[in-house]
Amino acid sequence: MKLGEEMIEQIRNRKSERRKKFLFLPLIVLSVIIITAALTTLTLYAQSDSNTSDYEEFEQFFQIYDTLSEEYYEDIDQDALVESAIRGLIEGLDDPYTEYMDASETEEFYESVTGDFEGIGAEVRQEGSYIVVVSPMRGSPAEAAGIEPGDMITAVDGESIEGWTANEAVQLIRGEKGTDVTLTVIRGNNAPTDITITRDTIHVESVTYEAYDDIAHVSINRFQEGTTDEFADALDEAAENGNTNLVLDFRYNPGGLLNEAVNMINQFVDRNTEVLILEEGNGQQVSLTTTFNKNDSTDSFENIYIMINEGSASASEVVTGALQDLIDVEVVGVKSFGKGTVQTTEQFSNQSLLKFTHSKWLTPNGTWVHDEGIEPDVELINPDFYRVTILNPDDLFAEGQENETIISLKVALDALGYEIDEINETFDSNLTEQVEAFQEDNDLEVTGVVTGETTDTLVSELRAFILDHDAQLDYLIDYINGEYTAEEIEAIADENAQYIEMIDLHEEMENSEDVE
Repeated sequence: MKLGEEMIEQIRNRKSERRKKFLFLPLIVLSVIIITAALTTLTLYAQSDSNTSDYEEFEQFFQIYDTLSEEYYEDIDQDALVESAIRGLIEGLDDPYTEYMDASETEEFYESVTGDFEGIGAEVRQEGSYIVVVSPMRGSPAEAAGIEPGDMITAVDGESIEGWTANEAVQLIRGEKGTDVTLTVIRGNNAPTDITITRDTIHVESVTYEAYDDIAHVSINRFQEGTTDEFADALDEAAENGNTNLVLDFRYNPGGLLNEAVNMINQFVDRNTEVLILEEGNGQQVSLTTTFNKNDSTDSFENIYIMINEGSASASEVVTGALQDLIDVEVVGVKSFGKGTVQTTEQFSNQSLLKFTHSKWLTPNGTWVHDEGIEPDVELINPDFYRVTILNPDDLFAEGQENETIISLKVALDALGYEIDEINETFDSNLTEQVEAFQEDNDLEVTGVVTGETTDTLVSELRAFILDHDAQLDYLIDYINGEYTAEEIEAIADENAQYIEMIDLHEEMENSEDVE
């Protein structure tokens, strides 16, 4: 019997075994429920009855496999062929939310679900050709070793990482708990210094709380294990502090665990409330309802606002949509991503994992947000300086040039307080003067030309400015405090966002920061 025939027989037997196994199970959780930028829940996946003829379409595949195994001019890696065939099968679905993960990818996937990983605990980003520390996490090995925001990491264990992406650097810096990693760091104008750090298990907090007078700003950056507990603690603290306005911030929240999303909704509504509808391919609908009493702290808030943007997807849309339908909330920001399908996972004996689309989800009122997103009640667009073109230090910009990137140069300098006469595509004499002023202020060679170190410094200064200025939140605070009506604050936001268009995150969901 050739391999193809053996595999057909194995598939038939395996399907029969799975059918017997699952038919005995009620509707229960089978494995981890996730909703990343792909929303995921686990429900019973019962296989339909089938006879052996269902596999006849695989005959050609197995024949090709056998032919290559026997007649290809070199030895072949059978595992690699099978792996690529599996990935090709997934690609044939043309579904960005269905994916196959090998053992190492599965491990990283579970880390994203739990919020726990092994590393040094620092957020980094790429700035030009360099990797720069955004901040060490509180209580992390990085903080204990003296890593500070702004530190430039030039090498890891003696290997230069200049020109690396943030993700590539993170993969090198991460490692097993208890092992050491040596970072070569430049701080300010000082000489490079080696800092050795012992890696540990790091937990990423998913909820942060800060108060602005009587406004509680609770930011939820992902839905992982324990997010609802963190969220409940934040609500309790806000209520104790006398905050009467609550802002739930889901901006750039790509999703996470579905049960955490449901439990978060449960903080605002009582048990047995329908908060989500799952609809399978056959049209059958299943309602998800809450199981606990609501959090009494929510009664302390007179007004509740939800912040969303183009990066708010899946679980964040589940919570936003449900609270829109069930209680009195006001949604502000810009239209959310629009991710309305549900995935389930199945893990195999070799620790690989299949995550596949199982159904779609609807809000309690039956709204399907897929590809549509959730429209805010008050539209607050971020200013242009949040969307400047990524500037390459190898490019050179000088007076007399005309191109779209010049707009980004002018927007960036204008945001940093330099006097730009007119924002357009022309590198004019006014821009030359302001570039020279910027170079003087930052102890750079005064040339009036934007390239190299000037570009890197401009990018760094703008990023620092963005980190210190949350324009959308500032708009919302002014609105909550009654300084502007909804129409007035929308007009102000529009006026500050007239030169650079928003990015369509259906085509490109950017994440400039990584955690290692």
